Amino acid sequence: MRGDGTLFVREDAVEAAWAIVDPILANEAAPHPYEPGSLGPAQADRLALDVGGWHNPEENKESSPDDPKAA
Repeated sequence: MRGDGTLFVREDAVEAAWAIVDPILANEAAPHPYEPGSLGPAQADRLALDVGGWHNPEENKESSPDDPKAA
């Protein structure tokens, strides 16, 4: 390891990474609770409004003969 700079991140890269991560870690907003197995909290719906909302691939799923759950 001695003398091989490729094994280490440069200081400016570390500082740039912390400039992104630090504000996120400082955010003390409480998480929104939701039921396990659900698509998440209702507040998350606003994230997908402009693309027509969330799509659950499990809904209207047709069984195929190759599907082991179909047997």
